[in-house]
Amino acid sequence: MSATGRRVEFLARAIVNRLEDRGLVEFLDAEAGILVATKAIEENFAAIEALEREARQKLGERATEPQVEAEMQRIATERNIIL
Repeated sequence: MSATGRRVEFLARAIVNRLEDRGLVEFLDAEAGILVATKAIEENFAAIEALEREARQKLGERATEPQVEAEMQRIATERNIIL
């Protein structure tokens, strides 16, 4: 597992633990909840990376980070994606 994969799994475990601690959800099998959270996190990261690629492609090589972020926000707004 890559370092990113470990971080995603750690984040998913933290989310599941927090939800259970607060009594908002109870998983019969915590690993199943962790898998669901991991999948959701990975999908969100993939969507953000796709937005960034599209923004960089539209703006070109010389775009600054603030310009890329602004373009990502514009694209996200067009598609009703909340960042």
